[in-house]
Amino acid sequence: NEGKGMGMKTDDCATAAICQECHHEIDNGSHLSREERRCLMNRAIVLTVIKLVRMGKVVPK
Repeated sequence: NEGKGMGMKTDDCATAAICQECHHEIDNGSHLSREERRCLMNRAIVLTVIKLVRMGKVVPK
């Protein structure tokens, strides 16, 4: 969670459309390293942006 901290929210551009189970695993997964959790979140963000572009909700410049 880049740029996130106490009282700070991550930028809306870094939103990932994932289920509660995946969200919990990425945020609290004790069997995953911090790097593994960050990689999973980055992948989820990219897949979300791709889906939004394909739906016409986000238009790349």
